[in-house]
Amino acid sequence: MSKLQLLRVFLNERLTVAAVEIFGAVEKTVVEYQEENDQLRRMLRLTPEIQLCRIGSYRLTAFAAVEISGAFAKTVAVYQEENDRLRRLLRISPEIKLCRI
Repeated sequence: MSKLQLLRVFLNERLTVAAVEIFGAVEKTVVEYQEENDQLRRMLRLTPEIQLCRIGSYRLTAFAAVEISGAFAKTVAVYQEENDRLRRLLRISPEIKLCRI
């Protein structure tokens, strides 16, 4: 083989190895995000036991309920955005083309 062909073979091999390594790193990152997302979903399903003490004013209780509801809605929105982002990442697939000489 000529030097040019040897160089081409070498570069193809190195680029293929690099592409496989990059894809592996991306795949590992996506798996880590999925695991973290699953853990956060499990945490959301937990219902901690909250004991409310009686307070004299119904307005304070209603106000607290509205605040908790708002905070919960914001938290759910954040998780939904994260889920959507992860789903988009999962749909990305690298295009690796191998050339034979």
